[in-house]
Amino acid sequence: MTKLILTCNAGSHNTKLAAYDASTLEQLEHKIVQTTDEAVAWFTGESDVVAIAHRVVHGGREFTHPARITDNVLARLAALTPLAPLHQPHAITLINAAQKHYPHIDHIACFDTAFHNTMPEIARRLPLPQKYHDEGLMRYGFHGLSYQHTAQVLPEHAKDKPHGRVIAAHLGGGASACAMKDEQSVDSTMGFSTLDGLMMGTRCGAIDAGVLLYLLETDGMPVPVLSDLLYQNSGLKGVSAISDDMKELLHSKTQSASDAIALYCHHAAKQIAGLIPSIGGIDALVFTGGIGENAPSIRDTITTHLRWLGDFDVYVIPTNEELVMATACKDHHKNKQRKDHDHETYRRHQKNN
Repeated sequence: MTKLILTCNAGSHNTKLAAYDASTLEQLEHKIVQTTDEAVAWFTGESDVVAIAHRVVHGGREFTHPARITDNVLARLAALTPLAPLHQPHAITLINAAQKHYPHIDHIACFDTAFHNTMPEIARRLPLPQKYHDEGLMRYGFHGLSYQHTAQVLPEHAKDKPHGRVIAAHLGGGASACAMKDEQSVDSTMGFSTLDGLMMGTRCGAIDAGVLLYLLETDGMPVPVLSDLLYQNSGLKGVSAISDDMKELLHSKTQSASDAIALYCHHAAKQIAGLIPSIGGIDALVFTGGIGENAPSIRDTITTHLRWLGDFDVYVIPTNEELVMATACKDHHKNKQRKDHDHETYRRHQKNN
């Protein structure tokens, strides 16, 4: 029977599950579920699993590479929940469920923040006193698994561009853009939290901090209510008062839907243009994510807003975060087997001598 690597990609809107051949990394199964119960049911139906990779949105400043999940690691990930409240709890719930069903295999955390570890210090700093930076209030960047995949496959699409000045825009339920040079992250529109940067499905994106102070002080809005507004009821959903689903808004004839789409594209272009100083220009713009891949009118509008920048190529590359995760899992499993083999060889050598 084929040995499997499973991947669990817990997003803000759904959970993507996949099974890969552990030897070849051929994808054998792919499933999208809406609830934790559905994900757990899928886990329990798989056999001959050698490892499971879990997408974890926030790794803080500590986790800059995939990590085997221990009780200690899980506790440290839980402590980062305030930085990614839409994602971190869901990921931890699924990790616990998977570990319960598969207690004797390795579970590997793959972090959305890790790809951005190459960002220079100036791109990571917030304009706050040093003590807050020391406490971890800094720009982390997200959607790193998606950008890592873009960086890896871009040479297949554009042989002369990957080492140049590339901006990738991940447009989905969450949205961000990443400036890359030499296939590494140099800057990102998402910063300390997943609220920053581009306007999203239900999240506001970049917003004047004075607005938040106004809502807290003048409007008397409690923090939990403000959090719900910014994470769950802003963005496309808030402006349109209809839906956070771009496909539905594109088919709507209402003015509010048109306004939401126009604002979405306007904000995306502004944020993408704001990355230009970090890489000194743009040679290629890559669209990925559900909206980036499937909404040509959105791509065209954003690109038109940016044509003043001059000549640059535009690519559409389907994201494959699951393959990045499965590869990390396979690499970990291979390294573990090599270490076990080396240890056994050493043990036998010592015994014979």
